[in-house]
Order: sequence, then C-alpha cells, then structure tokens
Amino acid sequence: MTMYKSLRISASVRNTVFALALPFAASGVALAAAQESTIFSYDGQDFIRVQTTLKSEDGQSADSTKLDRSSPAYKALSKKISYTGKTMLFGKACDANYAPLTNASGNLTGAIFVANCDD
Repeated sequence: MTMYKSLRISASVRNTVFALALPFAASGVALAAAQESTIFSYDGQDFIRVQTTLKSEDGQSADSTKLDRSSPAYKALSKKISYTGKTMLFGKACDANYAPLTNASGNLTGAIFVANCDD
C-alpha cells in the first residue's frame, strides 16, 4: 500500500512530476519485488501502458498497449475502484492488483498495476 501512496503523490502533483517518475517507477517496483508492474495513463476512454515490465507474446515491450475494456480491472478502474484478481496478460496467468490514480481534483488520470505472473 505504501507503494501506491508514493506513486499517487508523484502522479497527482503535476503531469511533469508524473512524467519524471515514469522512467524509474515501474522497473524499480518490479526489481524490488520480483513482480511485473505497469503505470497507465488514462485518456478518458482507455488505460494505456506508458511504462511497463510486461512483454507481449512476441517478446516486445508492452508499452503503448491498452488495458482490455472488457476486463474486470478496466470496469473497476473506470469507477476509480481498485481491482485485485486473476487475469491473463500476453499469454501469462497473473495474480494482479490494479489501483486508480487521480489528480488533486479527483479526476482519473491513470492507474498502477503490480502482479505475480507465471512464466
């Protein structure tokens, strides 16, 4: 939970602070916890992976891919609610945790994701 709070603070101060946090946040979380992690931006319709440790099925970075709109995580995040549960990502079964990010006005700006995924 502390991880969420520190990322939320960084993300909610200003877009520039959020952008400065991106290069190290997702990879640092994953390395420290041996987990997958992602920071999503939200454009009003889609959650887009802007920094992630996830790889697609062909081994390429999953940066710039979108969270599936039919997923339970998307449905929860779009209501500013966290989601914890099993999910399939790029062919891997994951025990996932998603949390929404909001700005100082309470507007949804993105999300963070941390998971343990099968190899």
